Amino acid sequence: MSGIERPYLVLFATLLIAVGLFGGSSRYDMMQNALIQPVAWLVAGLALAMGGAGKATYRNLRWPLLMLLALLVITILQVIPLPYALWTSLPGREPLAEIATSVGSDIARPLSMVPSRTLNALSALGIPLAALLLLAGLGTRGAYIVLAAIVLLAAANALLAILQIGSGYAEAGYLYSLTNEGTPVGIFANRNHSAVFGSLAMLVIGFLVTRSNRKAFPGSDVLLWSAFGAIFLVILVNGSRAGLLTAGIALAAAALLVVSGKPSVPSRPAGRRSSGSKRSNLARYLPGAVILFFAVGMIALFLLADRLTAFQRIVEANPLEDLRFRIVPILLDMIGTYFPLGTGLGAFEDVFRIHETPELLGPRYLNMAHNDWLQWFLETGLPGAILLVAFLGWLGYQLLRLKSRGRDYMTLGLAGFAILALASYFDYPLRTPLFQVAGVWFVCALALLARAEGRETNQDPEVVTA
Repeated sequence: MSGIERPYLVLFATLLIAVGLFGGSSRYDMMQNALIQPVAWLVAGLALAMGGAGKATYRNLRWPLLMLLALLVITILQVIPLPYALWTSLPGREPLAEIATSVGSDIARPLSMVPSRTLNALSALGIPLAALLLLAGLGTRGAYIVLAAIVLLAAANALLAILQIGSGYAEAGYLYSLTNEGTPVGIFANRNHSAVFGSLAMLVIGFLVTRSNRKAFPGSDVLLWSAFGAIFLVILVNGSRAGLLTAGIALAAAALLVVSGKPSVPSRPAGRRSSGSKRSNLARYLPGAVILFFAVGMIALFLLADRLTAFQRIVEANPLEDLRFRIVPILLDMIGTYFPLGTGLGAFEDVFRIHETPELLGPRYLNMAHNDWLQWFLETGLPGAILLVAFLGWLGYQLLRLKSRGRDYMTLGLAGFAILALASYFDYPLRTPLFQVAGVWFVCALALLARAEGRETNQDPEVVTA
């Protein structure tokens, strides 16, 4: 990591430890939020003040930074008090207007239906902002540093999950008071988030191990592949359907990365080309076959032992009866009701109770929509939709640029986006601080890698340790 200022490494380690210890829950009322949000804003302020690698890296990441600042502005506008006549005229505010009229109140109110939740969301935006500013300060070498950090967090997650299993799921092994007890969630509170994060890390491991001409320490490949196997085993035990699906994407991508990687086979004389070709093909395809054989073998073993909970949940459950699918019509109706300004970030839980139908009432409740794509449109309205389209357009452009660096970079980008997009359709992983940091690092790392000239494809920075 030569060439990187030590203060930036200290800030990086601070944020990494903070999200690892306190960033695994998406709930607004967790005590850990009171710790991680101030730390994130402090790190963001110091990173911005220090300047880091200079204007070049900030220029490479200017669009995600501008889009994050735009989200910050949208959220601020959602909590600014509006005159009574104005906020009562906004779409969907009739219930609040009726209450105000019945008590004879004409006070000003913000655009947000639940201002306290939106204020919490505003405070939480310091977390992805700190992650982005830190990466910009680390420079182009930071792309590989943050990818390695994702693997480190996933390894810690898998290790704690294994300890949770070994302890018989003792209460002391969990970091959060509200969590999926009896399942190996690791440093997260939600098993889906834990499993999906593991899937993303498996993809990153496959990419780091298969890059050609990288600078690695002795035994790093064995260490990374061991982490890969441990993470995959924890996902199998976890019971998350989203985790099982995204792990399938990661496995397929990892096998493709291994197969498409350049084997380190010595050149042969012209007369022995046939033998050399056979060995080259063996070196090229054998590792990918081993990965797939290991994955299929472990899945078959778990199925025969009746221990693959996620698969049982997929087979036994009727998708139409899953609450995630039953509320989709309600969510679409809510989006139309509050369009074009939305309900305010973080307001879903309370606003949903206004629209909840009697047949959905029960001992369990929804704190999130379990479909982050629809919840985003509901809470941010048209401004958020425009911002999302802009982000997807920018990300698509970066993926196209990755083609010039090779198939492995393109595979990393497409598979990573598929994992995050699919998981967000079934759940809300990016609502957790830890996933917000990892998501920003992953996407911005793709942008930095895409900026590299095609002639530099095989000249990775010396900070690479995997």
